[in-house]
Amino acid sequence: MALIRDNAYELLDSAPDAMIIADASGAIVYVNHQALVLFGFTCAEIIGKRLEILLPERFRRTHTGLRTAYARNPRLRPMGENLELYAQHRDGSEFRVEIRLSALQTDDGLFTTSTIRDVTAREALPLKATLPTQGPRAGAQRAHQEARMAEAREHAQGTLSSISDAVISTDLADNVSYLNPVAERMTGWSRADATGRPLQEVLVIMDDSGRQTGLTSMKAATEQHHVGHRLMDGILTRRDGAELAVEHSQTSMQDDQGENIGAVMVLRDVSVTRATTQKLAYAVQHDALTGLPNRILLESRLTQAFELAARHHQAVAVLFLDLDGFKLVNDTLGHLVGDRLLQSVASLLQRCVRSADTVSRFGGDEFAILLSEISHSADAVIVAQKILGALGMQHVIDQHRVVVTASIGIGLYPDGCTDPHTLLRHADGAMFRAKRHGGNTYQVWN
Repeated sequence: MALIRDNAYELLDSAPDAMIIADASGAIVYVNHQALVLFGFTCAEIIGKRLEILLPERFRRTHTGLRTAYARNPRLRPMGENLELYAQHRDGSEFRVEIRLSALQTDDGLFTTSTIRDVTAREALPLKATLPTQGPRAGAQRAHQEARMAEAREHAQGTLSSISDAVISTDLADNVSYLNPVAERMTGWSRADATGRPLQEVLVIMDDSGRQTGLTSMKAATEQHHVGHRLMDGILTRRDGAELAVEHSQTSMQDDQGENIGAVMVLRDVSVTRATTQKLAYAVQHDALTGLPNRILLESRLTQAFELAARHHQAVAVLFLDLDGFKLVNDTLGHLVGDRLLQSVASLLQRCVRSADTVSRFGGDEFAILLSEISHSADAVIVAQKILGALGMQHVIDQHRVVVTASIGIGLYPDGCTDPHTLLRHADGAMFRAKRHGGNTYQVWN
């Protein structure tokens, strides 16, 4: 459909909150990844179903009427207002959510986007209550309210003990007042040891710049009566000194009179997720056989090298290298020996350049070497000569003694070159000239 464009999926799926888009009839036309996780459905189970499938049965009939009124009357569409209600998981369990609605009128009709956040942890924390102290029925009312509060506390305790996120609360002095079992395991502090201690001592979270984030944000949430929903990343240092990546958010807590009584932080261990993401990013940017950067990473570093060279009035060179006669090695000794030879050549090339330079594999028997911030074009020629000399040595692979040569093309910036792609093309063209000269040599683009 016209509303959902392909290039929007990645943005919606990267959102930290659940997002659901429904048409004017209440039929769900899109859900992001967080929504599937929050409600426990698969795409096939939820797309095309009415929004009411996500609500407890007792609220569905009322919600249908409200949804219809929302669609028909623009004045019933308050933008930017948060609503709180009960939602229902696929397994039938209920939980509290905060929802923000936004409407979009399109050629295909009205669509409503719901941004949804699970606030179970926040709602489960028991708040202070004001009990009646005067009047003839005060004693009975007080006993009734105390019983209800005890029941609420028991329910809250069970909820906080069973949720999968860590929950830590503080009093107004920023001393720890509560940890749930997940928080105990995550921080390494028991509830008994942590209670009454400064939050700064129990919860040590650093951002990417090495600054502690946890205490500052909790104080801000309390002092400013702020409900903070922005998810932040950080590194939590446990009591035993171990570190783990976490995602955290914070909010203030108020009593029934709206007065601050402390703050609460919710944390999630994202170490596995982050490690997986890093592995995927590495795989996307590196060659599987040699472990060298691939073309994607080389082009990214080329762009950075151009910026630095222009700023520091230096030069940049790319050496494009193609092994001579590599096909013969594959045909006579087999692909396994050919792969081992490529790995040996990759290691040799890395020893011929500086640590600041980049050796990459383009594929097959082609390599590209980025020499960043060199002083003169002659520096690139020296490296090419060094590589040709090193390649003249024998590679011993599975008792086979293999000698391989290479044709090297050199492209230079800023000599007749204004962008990374042109530089790569020049180096590639110079390499073909070296091939035509019989190989085992280099050529400079001019």
